[in-house]
Amino acid sequence: MKVLVLSLVFCSLCSGFVQINDASSSRNFALGQENANLDEARRQVLSQTLAIGTMAILPTISNAADSKALSEEYRQGTAALGDMDDQAPVPREAYKKLSSGVIYADLRPGNGEEVKEGSRVNLQWVLRKSNGYFVDSSEVNGSVPFIFTVGDGSAIKGVDEGMRGMRAGGVRRLLIPPSLAYVDGLEDGKPGPLPVGFGPRQQMRRVQNARKDVPGEYVYIEVQVTRVR
Repeated sequence: MKVLVLSLVFCSLCSGFVQINDASSSRNFALGQENANLDEARRQVLSQTLAIGTMAILPTISNAADSKALSEEYRQGTAALGDMDDQAPVPREAYKKLSSGVIYADLRPGNGEEVKEGSRVNLQWVLRKSNGYFVDSSEVNGSVPFIFTVGDGSAIKGVDEGMRGMRAGGVRRLLIPPSLAYVDGLEDGKPGPLPVGFGPRQQMRRVQNARKDVPGEYVYIEVQVTRVR
């Protein structure tokens, strides 16, 4: 009899333990499912946030790239601002050299007022390195002209000297020795026309610092006089 009673008590205790374990397992499973649902919800929110952020950023990147995008003909063409019918290289005899070392060639003569000491000039420009590599231009920066008064020091010396004698509407290529280019620096407020942004300015700093004494090194600037007063 005692053995039977003890057996019944033992079975009862085992049954209780099984029920407790089952309940605990159920609660753990429910908590795990809830955590999984929360993780999935977080992933969905994060994914939607990233998608929205990407959609907002991409147009900005695209617009920034488009603003600097120019045709290959514009970048490498001999007469980028000249609006010339003939794209052949400018003949050697068209170039003239000033006593300062500035070399120039007229790509298209103007028929307006002449540029001289004291003239207030509006200028469109294209800046290149001596190998013809495009650096920057007024066109890729909203076609905002470089405006200066001849002789007042607001233009680099090679431009100030090399533009004299041009007429409104004319286009001229200037080959400027580094010693007459950006010797005062390329920060805002320095003599121009200044390239815009860190990259173009850094390219010209390298020319000024590392190649200023290299024979035959020039800064190429093609200029178009749009207004003289």
